[in-house]
Amino acid sequence: IFEAAKPELNLSADQEQKIKEIFKDLRDERQNLKDESGDNMQDDMRANRRQAKQKIMDVLNADQQKIIQQHLNEWRNKTS
Repeated sequence: IFEAAKPELNLSADQEQKIKEIFKDLRDERQNLKDESGDNMQDDMRANRRQAKQKIMDVLNADQQKIIQQHLNEWRNKTS
């Protein structure tokens, strides 16, 4: 979803770097959870995605947040 919205966001270099770090941390954390493969792995992965989404939203300005939210809503409508 983020990649689809990225051209519309007009991210600054600083924003782009911060978001890359958030995605890297998310990938690393997902790998750690897979390696541990505990009973709550799916719940933990969902929680990590929510945290990453919030961190990304915190990096974006209000207009950019609206664009992301619009893409999320479109994606949800397609998958419902």
